[in-house]
Amino acid sequence: MGTPQLDDDGSVVTLDLHGATVDEAIDMTYRTLRMAEDRGRSRLKLIHGSSTTVGRGKRTIKSALHDLLDRGELGSHATNVIRSQNSLVLALDLTASSDPTPIQLRDVQP
Repeated sequence: MGTPQLDDDGSVVTLDLHGATVDEAIDMTYRTLRMAEDRGRSRLKLIHGSSTTVGRGKRTIKSALHDLLDRGELGSHATNVIRSQNSLVLALDLTASSDPTPIQLRDVQP
């Protein structure tokens, strides 16, 4: 299954949510989004997987994130959203000044 991973190159933050529960993934997504905006990152890439192994009616990380986007709860933070089979990429509004301090997984884990 794996564990969540985070990479911050100073411009793009990539958060791989594999191994997190749905609630943990949502919490980490919001925390990472806030920190990425505050530190002036241009994009947040959320790797959620394809969600093909869960039975009908069960919520997955992918479905939860797409639901938040559809309700405008994630997209309001982004100037553009790219949806793909295994990930979402949010292009962030660059109003914050750049802070080179890397975002780390321990900063965003619940």
